[in-house]
Amino acid sequence: MIFLKGEMSNESTEDCYVCNWISRIDSNEKKFYIAELQTGYVFLSNKWQYFKGYTFFVSKLHVSELHFMSKEFRQIFLFEMTVVSEAVYYAFKAEKINCESLGNLCSHVHWHIIPRYGTDPCPDKAIWNIERSIIDSVIVSDDELLQMKQALIAEMKERAEKYQIKAVFQ
Repeated sequence: MIFLKGEMSNESTEDCYVCNWISRIDSNEKKFYIAELQTGYVFLSNKWQYFKGYTFFVSKLHVSELHFMSKEFRQIFLFEMTVVSEAVYYAFKAEKINCESLGNLCSHVHWHIIPRYGTDPCPDKAIWNIERSIIDSVIVSDDELLQMKQALIAEMKERAEKYQIKAVFQ
């Protein structure tokens, strides 16, 4: 079963930041792109790497809420999100993983998969409560990004095989 962005949606995708992001996979966003799964795309965040391994899992469907997805798609999407989360956990040796789907600024379902570490300035709070200058303080080099990509791809491949999920890697 293949799902395309915009399927089952009453919303326009032309002005959607996430739909436009997906359309740029083959260009500027390629260096952050990890994999295409059955229901979504995996990207390393192009910022916020203070939390090393900060990753997005973006739905192929342009819908604003999980309950707008068909039951079958939603079940696969949520399972794949947990697989991505597990891969991030092991790839970056996190102490904890936060998974958040907010959508207040962008009405296209996507997950923020955020590794948390012992060096975290506020381990008992959501990252949105941490001073922005701290979160924005880490910029990874192209070499670091490549190492991060390789680590996450290796973990994703292992889990794709373990859980028998379809995944296409860059």
